[in-house]
Amino acid sequence: MSTILFWSPIKGASGSSSLAAAIAITIGNLYRGRLLLTHLGRKYTGIESGLPIQEYGMDDPTLQLQEGGWDAAARLVLRGTLSKENIRNYTTPVLEHTLDVLEGNSSFGAAPPLLSPGLVRAVIDTANQYYDLTLIDAGSGAGWGAVQHEACARAKLAVLSLTQNMRELDAYFESVSPLSTYSSLPLLIVLGKYDVHSQVNETNIRRRYGYKGALYTVPYSTGFMDAWNRRDVIGHVQREVRSGKEQHRKLFMPVRWAQSIRHISKAILEAAESDLRLKALERGA
Repeated sequence: MSTILFWSPIKGASGSSSLAAAIAITIGNLYRGRLLLTHLGRKYTGIESGLPIQEYGMDDPTLQLQEGGWDAAARLVLRGTLSKENIRNYTTPVLEHTLDVLEGNSSFGAAPPLLSPGLVRAVIDTANQYYDLTLIDAGSGAGWGAVQHEACARAKLAVLSLTQNMRELDAYFESVSPLSTYSSLPLLIVLGKYDVHSQVNETNIRRRYGYKGALYTVPYSTGFMDAWNRRDVIGHVQREVRSGKEQHRKLFMPVRWAQSIRHISKAILEAAESDLRLKALERGA
């Protein structure tokens, strides 16, 4: 019913893809509903990097049997047969009955199929007929194409990943962001790998740039990054966000990674309340 866009103007190390994955898994664990997580890149990149989705070699004979992701969706759209009844058949379930992943474009072959605005529009519109929430990793980097604009135009909320790097913050706040085209689109900024002891803290960032909007922080987590490298993000997030240990945090202790992710997940759902209030029933958060 609602589409949430994740993006970062910082090419590469912003943590936008890992944030999208962590948020999707958290919502899938703590709330009731059908969720779709996807991205606009190639298979095995972006959000897929931390998930147990097997990577096949180019000469793997089983490759021809793989049917799913944006490649399959593109064929169905061309045939006019993509529907809310069959879209889930071309996704990979990562949380049973809750969270599915629509894999990226095939990275094999001389000329892999490319996404187009029309394809993105058709897939998002169809997904929103079946899923309660669609989360899209739109990648990173300042250069936007028609595909990113199409995804943003259909979003109900944009989640922007930044860091505490002053050069990157200056570049974002002092330039015209692609998101500025969508002035009515709610924006939620997340500072990833957050160091609470840095002078470039939340308070000083707000003061320096006069920013009064939604701003959240996520501390660096060695455990999460190790899980990402092991493709065990699902298990790690499940253990962390459902443990409840953050509820016993002592006064003045730094906010933990799991608590931050839960807090941001709740803020995202509140921004999409008109679509999710009948389905998203929080369990103990």
